Amino acid sequence: MTRSWMAQREGDLPKAQDELRRAWDAGHHAPELARVAANVAAEAKDTAAAFTWLERALDVGYADPGGLLHAKALAPVRELPGYDALVERARKNAREARSTWGVGSGLEKTTPSEAGLSEPALAALLKAAEDSGSAGLVLLRHGKLVGEWYFGGDTHRIEAMSATKGMVALAIGLLIDEGKIPSLDTPVSAFFPEWKDGLKGQVTVRHLLNHTSGLAANRGTLDIYASNDFVRYALDSEVTNTPGSKHAYNNKATNLVAGIVERASGEKMDVYLARRLFAPLGIRDFRWDTDPSGNPVGMAGLQLHPLDFAKVGQMLLQGGMWQGQRILSTEWIHAMGGAPSQPHMPTGGLLWWLLYEDGMSVTLGSDMLEQALRNGFPEASLAPLREIADRPLPQKDFYPAFMAKLGGDSNRARDFMMKSAPFNLKQAVEGAPSGFAAVGQGGNRVIVLPKYDLVAVRMSDPDERVSDEVLEFTAFAELVLRLVRPEPTAR
Repeated sequence: MTRSWMAQREGDLPKAQDELRRAWDAGHHAPELARVAANVAAEAKDTAAAFTWLERALDVGYADPGGLLHAKALAPVRELPGYDALVERARKNAREARSTWGVGSGLEKTTPSEAGLSEPALAALLKAAEDSGSAGLVLLRHGKLVGEWYFGGDTHRIEAMSATKGMVALAIGLLIDEGKIPSLDTPVSAFFPEWKDGLKGQVTVRHLLNHTSGLAANRGTLDIYASNDFVRYALDSEVTNTPGSKHAYNNKATNLVAGIVERASGEKMDVYLARRLFAPLGIRDFRWDTDPSGNPVGMAGLQLHPLDFAKVGQMLLQGGMWQGQRILSTEWIHAMGGAPSQPHMPTGGLLWWLLYEDGMSVTLGSDMLEQALRNGFPEASLAPLREIADRPLPQKDFYPAFMAKLGGDSNRARDFMMKSAPFNLKQAVEGAPSGFAAVGQGGNRVIVLPKYDLVAVRMSDPDERVSDEVLEFTAFAELVLRLVRPEPTAR
């Protein structure tokens, strides 16, 4: 699937189709593979082949009727006779999967009014969620399920994108609790002795989890996906900055954590978390992507139901407890999401992100503009950004303003962020965090708010019915807070 995706990016649709066809013929009958193949065939204007691939996906359990109804790429296929029957088969698969795997089991239900949520705020949240192309939204309050919404679809496994990193952090916490990793300050060389010298010898597990390892990395991931072994690719890369000296979001470093989990536990990270985390929570229907060498991906790649992701958040909100059983220590949860994990980024925890209700601002620094210019970002596109440079903006206003200056072009925004590396947006906060979140591209979020005894999950499928900018749903956290705090705090 990765090779097919890269071929698509290069505009080579025949190669993309061939990669998927060969994988299927080799016995890799995953519904996700067949579904992607349908998209590629539709893009190549072969609607008959797309229809056949959808039938194959449904034969092996594809369970997303919303994807069939909404995906932009499938628009011409929806005109074919029999397409409605495919949608109904997807609904049937979804119902059967939910029953078979016990999706969301163990969650007692309540109503919004019983949970003390603002009904107008909930209506506004649901409308915004639907308008932003959400695939699923789940709310838990006081440990009970307030509601789950799928916007014309049904529950199904959804790619968590970088919210996967939040689960990677839990693996390290579990291993520290077990004594299999002595502490966060254990050097990487304890697991990979080839890292014992130079700057590599200074890198600890903490540095990998708080994005301060100094490991050379691009903001994008194409170079990672082009490699056969994501762990070895990270190990063979250079450490170019003193560990701990600066914060730089690092996918490569997170993939290395998967290797550490395997060395410490004796199991692949996905197998370890299935046993130590998912099984106790009753989470049985999930999938974790691996690289060509069989390593579970750390930076992304976990697919699970929004309800089950919410159960993980609820366990964390409950201090690591689930149905009377301790899963994770409270000490780890605080280290991960209770306070900044390094001095450079006040919202940065340990692969989770801290949430502040009031007083958070974001600043686009001139240093980012000049670095982007040096790396070839055109001055004509930079000029509008200079109008907001070095001006602190409230967090909720920053992203819309930033995108407006770039004409709403998400590709241009990604290009700017890559070419402005290693410089970061500057953040300023007031007060203590109210909670923490696992965050992924496409607006995938698991929000845990201990202050309000609230867990909120929003997940999306990249079906192109809305723009990437809209899909991010940057107002999600603010709208969730309005459920329990309708009026913003006066300033």
